[in-house]
Amino acid sequence: MKFILIFLFSFLFACNTSSVNNAYKDYYKYQRLYISSILDNNKKQEIKALKNLIECGKYLNFDVKEYENKYKRLHQKPKVIKKSKKEHITPNNRPKKNYIKIISSNPFIITLPANKVKHFILKKYINVFDIPNAVISKPFSKKIKNIKIKTAQFNKTTVRVVIYSKKIKYKIGNKKLIIYLTNNKKQKMKTLVMPKAFRQKIIVIDPGHGGKDSGGIGIGHRMEKIAVLKIAKYLYNDLKKMGYIVYLTRHGDYFIPLRERTHFANTHHADLFISIHCNITPDHSLSTKGVTTYFLSPTRDKRSIAVAKIENKGVKGLNYLDQNVILGFLNHDRIIASQKFAIDVQAGVLYSLRKKYKDVIDRGVRPAPFWVLVGTQMPAILIETGFLTNPLEAKRLFDPTYEQYLAKGIAIGIYNYFRKNP
Repeated sequence: MKFILIFLFSFLFACNTSSVNNAYKDYYKYQRLYISSILDNNKKQEIKALKNLIECGKYLNFDVKEYENKYKRLHQKPKVIKKSKKEHITPNNRPKKNYIKIISSNPFIITLPANKVKHFILKKYINVFDIPNAVISKPFSKKIKNIKIKTAQFNKTTVRVVIYSKKIKYKIGNKKLIIYLTNNKKQKMKTLVMPKAFRQKIIVIDPGHGGKDSGGIGIGHRMEKIAVLKIAKYLYNDLKKMGYIVYLTRHGDYFIPLRERTHFANTHHADLFISIHCNITPDHSLSTKGVTTYFLSPTRDKRSIAVAKIENKGVKGLNYLDQNVILGFLNHDRIIASQKFAIDVQAGVLYSLRKKYKDVIDRGVRPAPFWVLVGTQMPAILIETGFLTNPLEAKRLFDPTYEQYLAKGIAIGIYNYFRKNP
């Protein structure tokens, strides 16, 4: 009896190679099962699906090397990485010179080897800052609103910063010198008035990460999950005032799996889904900054794939093969609608932010395989609002004024999308 059950089980779950047509049917059946197992994080089902995909594929003379590699990886035991011994500093491997970088010009931010700077004033209006034990690669000179800035190597061990203005404020900390050149007065933001015909549209806002998943952690231990929730709440209030029906996937600091976020949007019959995130650079580069809006689509763009890998950490078993198998089943019309939505939101954000923050960088609209967007039945986008690894943007993303301008920009993008696509 036991033998019969085992035989029936293997027959029911094996590739049917009795004919080419049957093998084709089974191949695509197991491909769908494979996709489902990845999304459900069901390893046993994934292994069974892969085994039968390989069997069917070989029978049909398909290239199944990627599936075979994935199947082997699922059976391998994790390698134990031995900790390397600390290297002793010798005359041949001493640290390099203390090169410093200019991060932004307004406010003027420059990195420091240590929190030591000598400040003095010449001729009552020239502010001078001498940075000891420092080297700068090339001189810097710029004029901002009649204020001239010069930075250069003063001697072998000192970098000098000269500001031709007596009305400045500055602070030193976290190995950075920050000089505020102008005092901009706070601008009042106008409330958008939504035409009656556009009302009752349903929008789901997804603040990324939350709870045990802090997301990216940037300068000053600033956490992505906190910034995006604040931005999402500002956007929620703006859209409610405009007359939309609006939902948040989370209202506080708690964790929600990626699949539940899109399921929430589908069950609430949303017209649009927008996931809000902050970016980080893998190498923690201080200079990279800007706003990017993504839509779900296959891509070979290395930058988009790299960002998606960071945001997709909540899904186990993810690799390039899985992405392309699943993305191959996407609806083409929804990809186009999501791209249009992304273009309008990116334009709205830049328009709003640049009213007050002239130096905001446009990193464009890009396709990317973000798992939080997989399974949505409406146009869906993911916006990376800035870099927590950039000193200026890390500070701004936790500033209520900046967050409100950013939210207002997203609202403008939504308004323009519905205006063009009622």
